[in-house]
Amino acid sequence: MKKKLVLLLTMLFMLVCLSAGYASENDSEDAAENVVTLEQVKELALENSRNLTQYEINKEKAKYQFYQADDQYDEAEHENNNLLSGYNNLGQEYSTLQELLNEGDTSVISRMNDIKEEMSSIWENIDKNAESIDSLLDKKRDAEANYNDAKIDEENYKKQLEYIVEEQYTTILNQENNLLTLEKELEVKQSLLNLERARLALGNSNQLKVDQLAVDVSNIDKQIIELMSSIKKTKGNLNDMIGRDYDDELILAPFEIPETGEVPDYDILLSRATGEYDKIDELKRDIEQREDDLDYVEDDNYQEELLELEIEEKELQLKDERYKLKDAINNLMAEVKLKQEEYQLSLINYNNAQQNYEWDKKRFELGQISKMDLLQSELDCFNMKDKNISAGYGFYLAYRSLKLAEAGILLN
Repeated sequence: MKKKLVLLLTMLFMLVCLSAGYASENDSEDAAENVVTLEQVKELALENSRNLTQYEINKEKAKYQFYQADDQYDEAEHENNNLLSGYNNLGQEYSTLQELLNEGDTSVISRMNDIKEEMSSIWENIDKNAESIDSLLDKKRDAEANYNDAKIDEENYKKQLEYIVEEQYTTILNQENNLLTLEKELEVKQSLLNLERARLALGNSNQLKVDQLAVDVSNIDKQIIELMSSIKKTKGNLNDMIGRDYDDELILAPFEIPETGEVPDYDILLSRATGEYDKIDELKRDIEQREDDLDYVEDDNYQEELLELEIEEKELQLKDERYKLKDAINNLMAEVKLKQEEYQLSLINYNNAQQNYEWDKKRFELGQISKMDLLQSELDCFNMKDKNISAGYGFYLAYRSLKLAEAGILLN
């Protein structure tokens, strides 16, 4: 009977283990489905970002506005060409009739008078159309410029969107690592609190020390709650950006960060950035257009003075943008170098903390240090890892900002 009972219990235990194994395997598979890499998130953001969709809509609207302005200009040009053709045909007819009149055929006089009236009327229409065509040409030119700007804005935002994703992604990874460190700190503080309460019960401590440790534990608890809420919010924002539901589970895969990044010389970097900085190109284009307009301005109004003032204003803006670009490049280069130094130093500190922790584990096994000393050593290692990860992602984002500036995109 006992053997049967033992056998039954053994079989039940094996079934429970198998069930737990299957559940664990299923949980792992479910979790794996929710793990995404940085590159995957970037691709999803490009496919699902509402802000990017709005840029695409703006581009399409600008395109059709340009097409419309182009058609209106072509129609006006076509109409004007028809008028000119009619005017020229009447002129040729008038010349033929003039030859007949010179030969003594007075019957053509009436027709010649009609032609004069028709030509005069047509010329008035041509004169009126000239102003309309000039206005439509300006409208077409502006619409084309707006369309080109909209295409550039969309492409630039795609690059900015990648950076926004990287910023959100690294923020989440930083926050999750901060959470692990806080949880380890809570474990240490809770152990200290339990120890101090035990000492108080033996009369070897006082209530003030216990209360202070209890306050420390409570403060860490609050930090953990606030950080978990922040992680949920940041993940919700990123989920929304990549086309997922706000509350969907999101597990981000960490990525390796190189210790250094190639930074070109200032002059080379500035030259590349200036060539790609669209704001400078836009201002140059505006100045050239106004200078062209000056060639067609009449002398009997103030349009010439207004255009000259607009050119002066645009030239001032051009100088401002060039200064802004130089200042941004200089600041970003300094920022990258500083972040790189911080990252390299944090790697050294983290490696030292890891070695210290490994030594302390051996010392604990030999009975040379207490369990609390070992926990504190582990916490120090967590803190150094936390700072290392934060410094690494800080360097990564600074370097990415510099590369965007090199592509002519200055982040706010």
